[in-house]
Amino acid sequence: MMKLRHLQFAEAIARNRSFSKAAKECNATQPTLSNALTQLEEELGGKLFKRTTRSVELTPFGAFLMPYLTSVTSAQQELQAAALAFRKPAHKLLRIGFSPLVDITLLNRVLEPFFRKHPTVKVFFKECLLDDLNQRLDAGTIDVVVVPRQQGVAVRHSFPFYRDRLKYIPSADTPAQAGSGPLPLGKLPQAPVILTGGGCGLNGTLEDLFERQGARFDAYPGQALTYQVIEEWAELGIGAGILPAAKLSAGNHRAIPLVLKDGSPAMFEFEWQWRSPVAAQRHLADFVGYIRETVPALVAGDGRAVALPA
Repeated sequence: MMKLRHLQFAEAIARNRSFSKAAKECNATQPTLSNALTQLEEELGGKLFKRTTRSVELTPFGAFLMPYLTSVTSAQQELQAAALAFRKPAHKLLRIGFSPLVDITLLNRVLEPFFRKHPTVKVFFKECLLDDLNQRLDAGTIDVVVVPRQQGVAVRHSFPFYRDRLKYIPSADTPAQAGSGPLPLGKLPQAPVILTGGGCGLNGTLEDLFERQGARFDAYPGQALTYQVIEEWAELGIGAGILPAAKLSAGNHRAIPLVLKDGSPAMFEFEWQWRSPVAAQRHLADFVGYIRETVPALVAGDGRAVALPA
């Protein structure tokens, strides 16, 4: 039977990229950690980590499962925090969900001032696929979500957050285009574009953007489990990829900026969404006020601002 402690061990290994550091964090010995991980991998049916003498990295299988794993461990923490909030009303919960496409580094940076100002608010981040985010938001188990914006999609209450420039990852068998400048959406090379299973929002947002530009792309018939796999398959010549800049690996120097018909950068726009009303809970109302009034200036300083509603 799967044990919560084993999931916590795996999460610690992923976070620390080290068995020794994870063992220290969990107050366990390395043999205990290794044995627990072996049992967990046997139950799940695959390896979660690729381990060498120098590094510990998630496998594609591990990267795919990690959001689900962390949702289980965070649910336990959330339960404890909810009990505390009930017993001590001064302690509040703020649950923020986001698509895997979201730039978590930027998200953390712009929210840090709010967390400092509201130390009694306990924050839980949940990385989920879009359908799961919608269900959680409707059920009230998440307060606010960050998702890619799509034209013509009915949303709840929303507010622009940031934009991320799209980069084209050429297939290895495509002639090098480095130094040739940005690539128009309508003039992609013939290589098929590798997509994911669709749940993160990458596929639908790309299709929406290309349709609005009167352009098209041929999708590779297979599906990549992670954005890292998209890059790896492009390196192998299986196909090309299109990803927001924040999701490219640091060592990817082959990616080419994409532009629209008018020459402006091709972007994904991301927005906050929440359900109504938030005024009944003061800390949620304060948070919505913060993302409306303070966050835009922080994002503008990063050069990734989105046009705000009048």
